[in-house]
Amino acid sequence: MTAVQLPPGEDCGKPPPEGFETFFMRYEPRLRRYLYTLGARNSLLEDAAQMTLEEAFRSWPSLQDHPRQDAWLFKVARQRYAKVCREHLMLGDLTDPVLFDRLHQDDATADCDRRLDVLEQLRRLPGQQREAVRLRWLMDLPYDAIAEAMGVRPSSARSLVSRALAQLAQIQDEDKDKEEGGCT
Repeated sequence: MTAVQLPPGEDCGKPPPEGFETFFMRYEPRLRRYLYTLGARNSLLEDAAQMTLEEAFRSWPSLQDHPRQDAWLFKVARQRYAKVCREHLMLGDLTDPVLFDRLHQDDATADCDRRLDVLEQLRRLPGQQREAVRLRWLMDLPYDAIAEAMGVRPSSARSLVSRALAQLAQIQDEDKDKEEGGCT
């Protein structure tokens, strides 16, 4: 189990609030998977995960009774990841997941290339559609949790996912035509 590191000045000898360990064990792997789908790698992923879990720890008194803890967690994670990216960009660090992956490919290039193709296709979707697809198909959230995480109505969440999937199918067809030398 990875321990939650508290920020400097916090009482590290204090036990976590009741139930936080259960929350941590349940959601920490999903949080990392979600951040990975956003494009987070290595230090970006670690920094964003750490910041998100610290916020969950600090917010535990209200979070423990929250009806959609997963939606809260992914919303905060998206915000913390954006903050981490801004900080790394100011330092001149590489933050583009496509470039990062291409620098660190191994011999299994076919799987890596396919994953990069899917990530690139997702990146071509409008922001809200991209986020709705991530939350629905990659994180397996129900539409009401997607709506809460994104700050929209459940019917809007359904609509965003539906439009995104239709657009992804169109993007994949266009990419296939380009590979085969056809016209778009």
